[in-house]
Amino acid sequence: MPVVCHSHQPEGSTAAGADENFVPRIWRFGQVGSCLDTAANLAARGWLEPWDSVQVYSQTAGRGQLRRQWHSPVGNLYAALRLPLCAPFDSTAAAPAVGMLLAGALAQEGWQVRLKWPNDLVVCGAGSQPQKVAGILLEERGGVLLAGIGINVCWAPPAEQMRADAALEATCLENLHKSISIVHYTAEALWQTLVKRMFSAYIGCHSFPEGWRSRAESLLLWRGENVELRDDDHIVRGWLAGLGTSGGLCLNINGRLEEFICGSLRLSPAQK
Repeated sequence: MPVVCHSHQPEGSTAAGADENFVPRIWRFGQVGSCLDTAANLAARGWLEPWDSVQVYSQTAGRGQLRRQWHSPVGNLYAALRLPLCAPFDSTAAAPAVGMLLAGALAQEGWQVRLKWPNDLVVCGAGSQPQKVAGILLEERGGVLLAGIGINVCWAPPAEQMRADAALEATCLENLHKSISIVHYTAEALWQTLVKRMFSAYIGCHSFPEGWRSRAESLLLWRGENVELRDDDHIVRGWLAGLGTSGGLCLNINGRLEEFICGSLRLSPAQK
């Protein structure tokens, strides 16, 4: 069994109270099969409340979208955050809403990232193509909603290891550290900071269920540009207008606004 430790909350402090003294609990493990599975097991035992999280050093069976294998070397950040099952997390808006919170938390630490709909975070260097730096995977089991979060802290897969249809190449925070003046973090210290900032942003917004969308739209990659959305063999192209109230992607297609809730987004070939 891996060694487990967790952060402590002040006596009597609860997420429901949402006071300034509340600190979300973090359970830390060594190597596990899946961070999401570990978090689900803790939640089933009543040990993981909303905004509590699990962080692990590495995974042997990490997974991404469509249950693709997520390579999990030591040094990167692997966490599973329990979310409250209330708006906007009780709908398809959950992924971009969590992405917005994570992007905002990273921005406070000096990394300027954008939200690639629906669940990736990317960095955009001057004159360079966007590169993926983090991904989010949502899973609900028995009324427990978990956000699996992976951040490339010190390692990113090279282009030849990415799947053939990947929309973007990847990078890591350590590469970005070389060009901007920020403090280098371990994955453990970074997650403790990020989860506190995410929770603070959530409780600090009096109308988060309504206000998350405008903030997410301000971070939306390729907003105002021509994009294509692929869902299996079906491809639609249009002008990216923003997000719908349900978190879907709004495209202007020949003057008609349509909302899509799934698909793989990329820039239209003509604009690359």
